[in-house]
Amino acid sequence: MPELFLGWDILVWAVAGVVCLIAGVVRGVVGFGFALIVISGLNVVAIPVEVVPLATILDLAGGINMAPKVWRDVHWKGARWLGLGALIGIPLGISLLVSLNPDAMRLGISIAILLSVILIARGFAFRRVPGSPLMFLTGGMAGFLSGSGGIPGPPIILLYLSSPLPMVTTRATTVAFFLLVDVVALIFMGGQDLVTVETWTRAAVLVPISFIGIAIGSRLFTVVRPEHVKTAALWLLAVLAIVGIAKVLVS
Repeated sequence: MPELFLGWDILVWAVAGVVCLIAGVVRGVVGFGFALIVISGLNVVAIPVEVVPLATILDLAGGINMAPKVWRDVHWKGARWLGLGALIGIPLGISLLVSLNPDAMRLGISIAILLSVILIARGFAFRRVPGSPLMFLTGGMAGFLSGSGGIPGPPIILLYLSSPLPMVTTRATTVAFFLLVDVVALIFMGGQDLVTVETWTRAAVLVPISFIGIAIGSRLFTVVRPEHVKTAALWLLAVLAIVGIAKVLVS
């Protein structure tokens, strides 16, 4: 197909629009998953070096949109330690973005996510809120995954889903954490010349679609029981992990 707009043909734009709408709905409900869905969907029709910076910009826009509604529910002690860890992990991940074997990284991440989901589904849980050292290590892993693959969510979500904190706190804390991660990641990506004018322009086209999805998802969150939201989050992580494993094995 001929290139029609900003270097993408109509098929790529159609996929981008659909995945941004779906990702927005999911993020509005559970507070995460936007970048995971966008990257998983767009990687089928576009290259990761284009997709990861775009997903990061869109995720940041979504976080700014959601922040005023969830700010009071953030677990700030955990968010601070997560943020400190991420500041170390992000530059390391970005430095490896262009050199890592993407299939090997995708397979390792997907297997780790799936095993963690199985553990939580079988009843694994912390009796207390995780302490500062574990929060710091989890933030570092999330930062690394953000820089190398644009997917900081899984370590944070798995940590909070296995904690005694309510789902509303998990949702709010991930929104706050992703704001920090996305800003720092974009700064470092810009330093690596991974964010171009074309990236920002594509994001401007897709932001309204993602905002519509977030609005729908936020409305659904107010009418769905918390335990159902937690179950939905686990299912989402499991499906994305299985898709990630399958993509590597069949490629």
